[in-house]
Amino acid sequence: MIAGLAIAFILGSGDRRASARDLPQDYASARAWLDGASAYQPLSELFDRYGFPPPAPDVMVLYNPHPPAAILLTVPFALTRFETAAQLVVWTQLVALAFTWVLCYELFRPRIPEWAWATAGGVFGLWAPVWQGLAWGQPVGFLALATLGIWWLARSERTVGFGVLLAATILVRPFVAILIVLACGWSVRQQSRAAIGLLVGGSIPFAALQIWPWEWYRLASYASGYVSGCGSIPGVLNIGATGGMVCFVLAIGVFALLRWYGLPLDTTASLAAVAAMLAYPLAWFQYDTCLLPVVAWVVTRITVTGNRSALWALTAYLLLRTIPDLMPTPNGEGLVEMLARHKNWIQVIARGILLGAVVAVAPRATTGELMLRQAPTQPASGTA
Repeated sequence: MIAGLAIAFILGSGDRRASARDLPQDYASARAWLDGASAYQPLSELFDRYGFPPPAPDVMVLYNPHPPAAILLTVPFALTRFETAAQLVVWTQLVALAFTWVLCYELFRPRIPEWAWATAGGVFGLWAPVWQGLAWGQPVGFLALATLGIWWLARSERTVGFGVLLAATILVRPFVAILIVLACGWSVRQQSRAAIGLLVGGSIPFAALQIWPWEWYRLASYASGYVSGCGSIPGVLNIGATGGMVCFVLAIGVFALLRWYGLPLDTTASLAAVAAMLAYPLAWFQYDTCLLPVVAWVVTRITVTGNRSALWALTAYLLLRTIPDLMPTPNGEGLVEMLARHKNWIQVIARGILLGAVVAVAPRATTGELMLRQAPTQPASGTA
């Protein structure tokens, strides 16, 4: 695993001030907040104030589109020079990814030797969502670890903690909101406690940055132009941000209903996480790191069921997502150019294959509970 982390560190490093796309805006916003100014000033002003090159011509946003918790997450790193902060961010995300993989072993207990599990985790250093996400300055490790944490809190029915962590993670990257469906299997009292956690976890970042949710949403709406560049169903169908959000909300509704009717929590978490990558309009390529717990769960189920179809599907997903997010060129030719021009469809197909793997290994013994859960309990008849 250490070797894999080193490879990812090398691939994810470089001239960060010039090449990283997302870290500079969060760093500059965090610096502005530390200096007592607004974190949501125009990007051109922030970049000029803190010594970054002007935004590239292809940047469609005028303000930092990332939610408040993403900026607060960067504050500790903004206390240092950007070059130092960039290296610290990469290492922090890598450690979070390694920690996630280790905790997946503890949570799911696959029938695999620990050394083999650790070796497999190191191979993820070559996985494009990891090293390319690091190169973009994305919180890939935090997203993976937070997804697993939300899953674990839901499993153990720590409802307030579930709500707090879910809200905080949504305010780093909103696609995680789909995991709210896990609460649909709880009692009204448990859901109320989770709602309190959501309110607390969601209010603090907005209060800290002194911005109203609707004002942040207005500023972030400039990012809607990026939908066509994402490997999601809204992206490949070119239905725009509004159509994409309708698709995402429908997915939440479907899984909320399935969970309410008794779909097991682990199955719901796995299906919902993958569905988020398919339905959320801005499901960028690097967000697949949040699916590491799903990969771990599918592997665990394969060791239990021996399902070879699921094994082949999982392998296909991992290999397809090893293809980096390539940029097409106007007159390019060959295999690389073909992959670049069809990258969004490749990502959608890969995510769809993983969804199929989850369905293939989902416990079958509980299928009947989907209808029985809401049925009234009948008194025992005393017959066999």
